[in-house]
Amino acid sequence: MKGDVVRRCVRMFAFAGLAGFLVAGGALPATARPVQTPTVELGSAAGLAPDGRSVSITVLAQCPERWTVVEALASVSQPQASGQASFPLTCTGSFQSFAVSVPSSGNPFELGEAHASASVLIKRGRTEQAGDSEVVTVEPTVLVDLADKALLQDGGEAVSIDITVACPAGSNGQQSYVNVSQGQSTSGNGVYVPICDGRQHTFTVKVQASEGLFQPGGAHGLTFAFVEAGGQSFSGIDENTQMQIE
Repeated sequence: MKGDVVRRCVRMFAFAGLAGFLVAGGALPATARPVQTPTVELGSAAGLAPDGRSVSITVLAQCPERWTVVEALASVSQPQASGQASFPLTCTGSFQSFAVSVPSSGNPFELGEAHASASVLIKRGRTEQAGDSEVVTVEPTVLVDLADKALLQDGGEAVSIDITVACPAGSNGQQSYVNVSQGQSTSGNGVYVPICDGRQHTFTVKVQASEGLFQPGGAHGLTFAFVEAGGQSFSGIDENTQMQIE
């Protein structure tokens, strides 16, 4: 009996203490939860398309699971040009990387510096948002395309092949290289210099065999197109593993 009385007294004091806490604090403390917010970060450089009509910028973003993306946007601006584009972020809880192509709504973009920003707005009952902005370096993008066919020349001592290159105005073409090989026995190199004016230019390059003789049939081609801008070198690359020599 005495034990029952003691237990009832303990329960009464415990309940009184709990009631006092609820009156003072309004509720029991909840288990701590991580803040459910998105994150977005911009890269430090943007790639200028050869015609200047767009730039490509890298965006790294994440948002917590089970949230809905309302808006995910990237924008780039220069004094003469600006534009924005969305990117397809989904809320998985993990970081995702996007190469966002931002078209100009005005004049062409140019090499140099630009102001870039990115923002994410998400919703799950309430809304949360995040953003980032940077002054980024706009660098040349070099597009290069190696033809599917090469023509046999000089009894197999060389082949000729077409290479199409485009690079932005303001960058300068540098000596560039193409290699054509057949198996382990035959290989050769050729050189060309890109013309950078925003348009495509096709070069017919002679590739002299440095070992063996080229034969009609399958071949492997690889080219690097180099340009210079602001004292730095940039390149485009194309590889063709199913080239045919005729």
